Amino acid sequence: MAKEALTIQNDMTDHKMPKRPPRRITPPYEGKDVKGVDAGIAHEVRVLFDQGIETTESCEGGEGHPFPEPTVSFCGGHGEGFRALAIALQHGLKVSELRRVWTIVDGEPTGPEWDMTFYR
Repeated sequence: MAKEALTIQNDMTDHKMPKRPPRRITPPYEGKDVKGVDAGIAHEVRVLFDQGIETTESCEGGEGHPFPEPTVSFCGGHGEGFRALAIALQHGLKVSELRRVWTIVDGEPTGPEWDMTFYR
């Protein structure tokens, strides 16, 4: 199977670089290993993921759940939280908090990641 190549020309030489396929991440609400997204947070997860936010965890919140309130966790650099917040607000999601979180695992901080919480 022949690989497509993108030719870049300059004054000195021609270089061929392999053309990369677009990155495909399985949505967090689909796939054979997915246990399912809580119904009470599924809409928020879908909106954020469909707009390019790489969600890592979600919970509709409440008694018997890992989070007390509806929460979506996602990864990304310094600006990603603000990008996600803009997306959420533009899509009418009811955001209550945006947090930068370092989780303590075996006595050491890990992260950071972002948590976005929502009003019920």
